[in-house]
Amino acid sequence: MADTWVIVGASRGIGLEFVRQILQNGHYVIAGVRNVKADRILELKSHCTTPERCIIEECDITNEESIQKFANKVGEAARSGLRVKNIVLNAGILQYPNRATEISFSDFALHLHTNTIGPIICAQKLVNLDPESPPSKVVFISSDSGSATIFRDDEDGFGAYSASKAALNQMLRHMAAELTRRGGKWSNTSVLAMHPGEVQTDMANIDLGWEVEGSIQADESVIGMLKVIEEKNETGSFWCWDGRRHPW
Repeated sequence: MADTWVIVGASRGIGLEFVRQILQNGHYVIAGVRNVKADRILELKSHCTTPERCIIEECDITNEESIQKFANKVGEAARSGLRVKNIVLNAGILQYPNRATEISFSDFALHLHTNTIGPIICAQKLVNLDPESPPSKVVFISSDSGSATIFRDDEDGFGAYSASKAALNQMLRHMAAELTRRGGKWSNTSVLAMHPGEVQTDMANIDLGWEVEGSIQADESVIGMLKVIEEKNETGSFWCWDGRRHPW
């Protein structure tokens, strides 16, 4: 049977493009979406010659119960014969602006819950489903904004977003180290962070105070990321969509 990919945050943008290209490559997809009636992913599934290769399940990354139910569904699919090989955590939020000097407690918490806590807990649940057959790759869609080495002080209004991605980066590195320390089959699981590039998506469709250079479309970004995911096995590493290593 073909490999199965789990894509969380799959209803639009980068996540939807992951689903599209993975299905085109002949694999199976379990797509986690906040709204199972989201138009774009339903339309994509309707055009699939074998719709059973695309399973759509609810996964609200800000709700622990929803995450657990989604993990249970993935576990049921695995027990029915699907081999979950790769997991991509793409769910995220950017409410602009989110300046450190202005942001409210609740808005800062929303960025952390959506971009950091939810993806890590979801990955934790999925990774631990089957100790006899853990996934080969766990990929978190991060951002160069979360790099602690290269501080982008021109990004006015990205305080909470950057902080949430920096926290995500640190947690996924700990996840990588912990799985390695477990040993056995766990040590074969590679945890990666990906900077997808400056992708033109609905989330990025905001009026910024500076010019964004090097914008790309979602299909170009995902083509590059799929290549990186296939080639890179160094767990706890950070990569750009075009194959360049990114500094933490």
